[in-house]
Amino acid sequence: MNMSNSLTAIKDGSGRMSRMRRCEIPLLYGKPSDRSITDAKNWTTHLRKVGRLKISRLPRYCVLSFPYIDVGTYLLDSYGARELKASGEKTPWYFFEHQGMSVVFAQTGMGAPRAGATLEELFALRVRYVILVGGVGVLDSELARWTILVPTQAIRDEGTSYHYQTPSIYSFPSPKLLRSIRQVLERDGKRFVEGVVWTTDAVYRETLEKRDEFARKGAICVDMEASALFSIARYRRRHVAALFYAGDYVGEDRWDLRVEKDHEEKKRETAEKLLNVSLDALHSIWLKEGNPST
Repeated sequence: MNMSNSLTAIKDGSGRMSRMRRCEIPLLYGKPSDRSITDAKNWTTHLRKVGRLKISRLPRYCVLSFPYIDVGTYLLDSYGARELKASGEKTPWYFFEHQGMSVVFAQTGMGAPRAGATLEELFALRVRYVILVGGVGVLDSELARWTILVPTQAIRDEGTSYHYQTPSIYSFPSPKLLRSIRQVLERDGKRFVEGVVWTTDAVYRETLEKRDEFARKGAICVDMEASALFSIARYRRRHVAALFYAGDYVGEDRWDLRVEKDHEEKKRETAEKLLNVSLDALHSIWLKEGNPST
């Protein structure tokens, strides 16, 4: 499999558009700079007009996660958070303060298209810094469950990112946020592993061939959102990074869910740990920016 060569031919070859059309790959038609028919600002404005969205802006700082990262009770008890049921989402968002910094904890559905749409809506509501928190499959059995993983780049094996960035193998998190996450983890003496995340839309098509190829390119884990969110943030000139915990094992010859004794309790403890690291990383940015109120 020579992904690099095939993408280079599409990106750099002469007569690019005609070659795309001959290949009949609709995903690669046009350019990310082409004007969109609508955008998230249009949508959020509509939601406010029909009474389905009660706010006009959000805090600049956000932790974005999923319903399985169940920290709602923790936020209510520890931060006195207030809930908002965001339109289109089944679970509430939470608003609170962390050491003087206003934060929103937003939740989204799984997969690059759904998470990407949520991110666009967050940006339309004035969010600027987002840390994605979740669990991921790992490609190395030596990465024990619950190990903290920090992606330094993402392999773009999904479709959403190609609407925001021209074809390439990788997309990248915000250097500013990535640096802040590292500093907090190192300050607190928490063990973590950095590497590439492989992002795919097709959870049931994680093939051995792709697994081996992407492992050779540095992939240590696999998710369904990161590469798209990194590309959207770059396109919108915002900041996104990610913080994961090691989950199931996507092995060379098998899949292992790696369910442990006291599994739910360990997941809750790990989720709270990642939330607190994320809040401290965002707070560091907040301090350097002069404590903006919104």
